[in-house]
Amino acid sequence: MRRLMLILIVVLGSQTTISQNITESDSLQIVTKIDDWNRGWKVKDAELACKWYSENADFTNAFGINQIGQSEIQKYLTKVFEFDFVMAGISEQTTLKLKRITDKAILVISIVERKGQKTAENKNLGTRKTSHYRLFEKTDQWRITAHLISDARSIETEKH
Repeated sequence: MRRLMLILIVVLGSQTTISQNITESDSLQIVTKIDDWNRGWKVKDAELACKWYSENADFTNAFGINQIGQSEIQKYLTKVFEFDFVMAGISEQTTLKLKRITDKAILVISIVERKGQKTAENKNLGTRKTSHYRLFEKTDQWRITAHLISDARSIETEKH
């Protein structure tokens, strides 16, 4: 199992910190679900990106847009994925940390670096680093019940 986890971490191309008190099974399940989000963004697949949200998940993106529930989040991301300027560029997850809150709640903090994205006016946005704070809660399986994204852009850009 440790070997599979190491391979998964290498494939994800991220630095991962996993707390000593999170089981390998739980961490593998959660990392796989984060990978689904990342792949969904890469291939513009809102269903894949939203696959692990709960029915009442609370999602707020870096621009303060809030959606409640898996279906509403998926509808919103479907629209976002249609904007070429938003989808321009390449994203890479650079860190991933898991922090156990309780036996049934784990906070996952990840950083994604995006290069080559454009503004609506087709200007280079510069390198963006987004922090993702996801609360996973377990009933029958681990689901995302809250997701907050913060945005830190390069100081080279005009808009922040």
